[in-house]
This record gives sequence, structure tokens and C-alpha cells, in this order.
Amino acid sequence: MTDQYGRPQQYPAPPPQGQYPGGYGPQGYAQPPRKKAKWPWILGGTALVILLGVGGCMALIAGAVNEVDKEAAREVTVTYEVDGSGGSASVTYSGRDFDIAQETEAPLPWRKTVTIDGLGKYVSLTAQNGEDGAELSCRILVDGRVISEQTSNGPFSMVSCSGDAGGE
Repeated sequence: MTDQYGRPQQYPAPPPQGQYPGGYGPQGYAQPPRKKAKWPWILGGTALVILLGVGGCMALIAGAVNEVDKEAAREVTVTYEVDGSGGSASVTYSGRDFDIAQETEAPLPWRKTVTIDGLGKYVSLTAQNGEDGAELSCRILVDGRVISEQTSNGPFSMVSCSGDAGGE
């Protein structure tokens, strides 16, 4: 091999300055192809997944809070009823905000209607007749629909009704 002037050449001549054909660097050595950085794509993908996850969680939380607010504001009408063969009974029932009320010697048949709202709409009613009672029954109605009823017989018998007044 000879150079441009016809002289024998022992080593391959480097290409002229500024020109690097075939991937040769300035020293005439082959340079490996440059790899594209992967970390920006990984970082961007991770950030996107996190943002979508946070956004999805926020949407679920907002929807759940909205449903809780609706349920807390929803009112139901609860009617408690006690009936029996005796003249009176001792009646205990739950009202608004889990308040408990009691009426002793309530004349039978006994009936009480209350309006309940808030998150806790669990209601209960218990009654006990005296020694002159033979049959005793209780019933809870929510918006006109019976959710619980029970009957008992005998002197000093007791009945207990309870249920979720918020159930659809």
C-alpha cells in the first residue's frame, strides 16, 4: 500500500482531519456506536405511573366522600311499634345519633315515629311486659317497610327488634 505520493506505507493512514468515515474516531480507531440513554424513559414512565395512580386515588376518594356525604344527609322515617295482651310494657328504643330513650309503663298498643339521619342508622327496640301480660310483640318499620319483628309469650316476657335503617 502506498500513500498519495507513491511512498510505501507501513500503517494505515488516518483519514483527513474533520472526516471520520465508517465510525472511526480522530485517532483512527473504531468507536462503538453511541447508545441512547434509557434512564430518561424509565424515569418518565415511573413518574407517569405515579401521577396516574395518585390521580386515580384522588378520584376514588372524592367519589367515596361524596357518597358518604349523601348517606349522612339522607333521612329515614323509623316507626317503632309494641303491642300485647297486657295493659302496659316497659319500652326502650334508639333514636337520632344513637340516643336511647325509655318509656316505663307505656300503654299498649304503643307507637313512636322518629326521623333519623347521619351515618349510623342502626335502630333497636326492646320491650318487656309485666306479670299481667301474656303476649308481647315488637316491630320496626323504615319508611313503611318492616325490617324487624318478634313475638314473645308469658308474664314478664321480653321482645327485641333491631336492624339497619339505612339499608336500601
